[in-house]
This record gives sequence, C-alpha cells and structure tokens, in this order.
Amino acid sequence: MNALHTVKPIVQKGNSYTNSSSRDGHVPFVIVNHISAGSMTSMDAWFTSPSNTVSSAHYGVSRAGEIHQYVPINRMAWANGLTKETIPKATALIIRQHAPINPNKYTVSIEHEGTDGDLTEDQFQASVWLHRYIADEVKRLYHQELVLDDQHVIGHYQVDPVRKPNCPGPRFPWKRLYQALSQAESAHEKEEESLVSNETWTALTNRITQLEKQADAAEEMLKLLTRKLVEVEKQTVLSPPPAWAQEAYASFAEAIHEPTGSTEFWRLLTILYRTGHMPAKKEESH
Repeated sequence: MNALHTVKPIVQKGNSYTNSSSRDGHVPFVIVNHISAGSMTSMDAWFTSPSNTVSSAHYGVSRAGEIHQYVPINRMAWANGLTKETIPKATALIIRQHAPINPNKYTVSIEHEGTDGDLTEDQFQASVWLHRYIADEVKRLYHQELVLDDQHVIGHYQVDPVRKPNCPGPRFPWKRLYQALSQAESAHEKEEESLVSNETWTALTNRITQLEKQADAAEEMLKLLTRKLVEVEKQTVLSPPPAWAQEAYASFAEAIHEPTGSTEFWRLLTILYRTGHMPAKKEESH
C-alpha cells in the first residue's frame, strides 16, 4: 500500500442498518460529492439508524478532517438514485450517456459536513486525499482506472438537478479541488514511475550480479580445463627421438614402415644398436 493510503485513518461507521445494495457487476467510475446539511454526528446517526430506509453514502468528511465510512466501495450506496424517466434531466453528460442504468450502480458518494459547501482547510485536504484513495481502491478491487477529472468527479446537483439543485453547496471549491486532484494525479504517476524505475533498476542490478558470478565461475572452469589439457598433453606427447635413432630410421625407413617416433620402432633400433647390427652409414654421393 502506498503512502497515499496511510495519510488519513478511515473510521468504519456502517452497521447492519446502513442501506446498501449490490452493484450487480457494475464497476464504480464516478465520484459524486454531497453536502450533509448538518453535523457529522447527525450524519453518523442517520446513516446507521434503523428508521432510515431511504438513503446512505460511502463516506463522510467532517469539518475537522475526519473520514467516516458507511458503505464498502464494492457495494452500492443509496445516494444518487434516479429513475429511467429522470436520468435524461441530469446535467452531467456521463450520467445521461449511461442511461438507463441507475447512477447508484457505478458511483461512489462523499458527504461533507456543512451546509453551503464552504469546506475548512482540514476538510478540503481530507477530501482530496479521499478522492485519490477511492481511485486507488477501485484500481485495486476492479483493476480499472477511475479518472479524477471534471467528467468523473461531479456534484449531486449534476446528477439530480431537480431535487438537489444546491448539493454540495454554492461555495463548494470545485476549481481548487480539480487543481489539487490534477496535482495529486501527477504526483501519483511520478511515484508509480519511480517505483517501476526502482524495481527495474533493482532487477537489472541483480541480473548483472548473477551474470558476473556466472562469468567468474566460467572463467575458473576454463582455467581448470586448461590445466587438465596441459597435463594430458604432457602425458601423451612423446619426447623427440635421439640423434642415433633419427640416423637409424633413415637407414631402415625403406624396409620398415613405422610412424616417426613409434615406441616399438625405437625399441627395435635400441636392440640393433646394442647388438652391433646397425648398418654402416651410407655414403652420400657427390
């Protein structure tokens, strides 16, 4: 898990009464921002109340920068539901493009404590981190990208302009959020590139070390084989015949067909030499 996942703790607040449903095989690829129109305490109470049978959200961000989770990402929260008839009224193109699918099936919802969307600094930074965390979780769980741009990070008013025209509030910092997400995306990509580069460099270094060891072993083996070859050559190569044997060979070459340096031929010459039967040296004709 990378550094982005360890910046903020996420407090699990969902219980058996928290509304959720199956995504029915849909992969989340849109984040929808909301405003709670109340305190974090009331948000926690509402999303865990047995009397709440109408709504829920995946996450809530307090004004102090605390993050609460109510519904797992792989489950559908009840936050952005539309009927087939109301989907065409959405101002977000991505919602209309995926008609007639209920937006709850493919969205992740973030509630923000407050009333008008004016986030505190801690709350804003926590929300930026949470957007990045959600994208990372989608990639981990579904092996697909959730793009953090103005097409895939939207407000509830873009999903349901009829019933929620002011959610997440007129003062919600959209421009700053997109800038921060773009910077976070670039930093994240550089971090991943750095990790890949480091892993690649480590792999190459290990491979070079392995090849160097193999080369050293091959060199030692070559030296050993060279020494063995020299020993074998010493054992198999005969010493040059003495002068008298060379002279005798010249005399007997026509009668005895033996290879030059033959051990048996040397023995024959030795016997002849010792018994005095060596022929006289032929006189060279002039």
